[in-house]
Amino acid sequence: MAKEGNISILVVTHNHGDFIQKLLNSLTRFNIKNVYFCDAKSSDNTAEILLNSSYSNSVLIKKKLEGFSKNNNDLIRHFNLKTKYFLLLNPDTYFEMDFIDILYKTMQNNPKIAITTPLLKYPDGRLQKTWKHFPNFINVFKKRLGILKALDESQMQGPEIDWCLGACMLISDKLLKENECLLDERYRLYCEDIDICFEAHNKGFKIIAVSDAIVFHHLNETSSKNIFSKYNFWNIKSIIKFTIKWNVKYYRILRSKKD
Repeated sequence: MAKEGNISILVVTHNHGDFIQKLLNSLTRFNIKNVYFCDAKSSDNTAEILLNSSYSNSVLIKKKLEGFSKNNNDLIRHFNLKTKYFLLLNPDTYFEMDFIDILYKTMQNNPKIAITTPLLKYPDGRLQKTWKHFPNFINVFKKRLGILKALDESQMQGPEIDWCLGACMLISDKLLKENECLLDERYRLYCEDIDICFEAHNKGFKIIAVSDAIVFHHLNETSSKNIFSKYNFWNIKSIIKFTIKWNVKYYRILRSKKD
C-alpha cells in the first residue's frame, strides 16, 4: 500500500505566523501531499501565509475561535477525508527528514498499532519528554502549579508507550468514531491526545514511539507559565472531563501497570 493517498495531515493554526513558514518549507522540501490547514481565527498574518502557499486549496478559515479537537474534526468533515491514517501535526513544528514515511511503515508492519509518534526535539536539539507514562494526580497537580516542567518529566523508552504529545501523532482510522470524527470535542484544549491514546489501549491497540523519526517542535508550555491563565483553566477542565469519562477504566490500567 503506497503512502500517498493513505494519510491526511491535519494542521490547526492560531497566530502562528512566526512558525508556519518553517513547517511549509519542510512539507514542500519533501513533497508532502494531502496537507489540510484549519486557521482558527488568527489575528496575525498566518491565514495570509497559508492562502499564498502551495497548499492554498486545502485551507479552512474559521471566523470563530473553537477547540483543537473540533478544528481537527472539521477538517475531516469539510474536506470529506477518507484516508486510512491521520497525522496530527502542530504548526510550530518542522523536520529535516521524511519522518512520515518512517511512521507509516511502522504502522503498516503491525495491525495492532493504532498510533505512532516520532522523537520530538527543541530547535536547539534538546530532547522533549513527549513519550509519556499515564499521569497520576500528584504530577498533574505539580504541572498545573508550574512546579513540574516538561523537561523534568521522565521519558518512556519505547517502543511501546502509554501516550504521546498531540504535537505529532499518526493515528489509524481504527480510532475514528461513529460520526467519522477523530477527537473528542468535549475537550476544548489539552487532554485530547491522552484521551485518544487511552482509547487505543482500551481497545487493545498499541502506541509505538519511533526513535528513528525526528521532528523539531517549539514547545511553549503555555498553561504552566501562568497558573491563572485561561489555558490553565482549560487544562484543568479537560482533566476533570477525562476523569469523568474514563474513571474506573483508567485506574484499572494504572493499577495493572504497577503490578
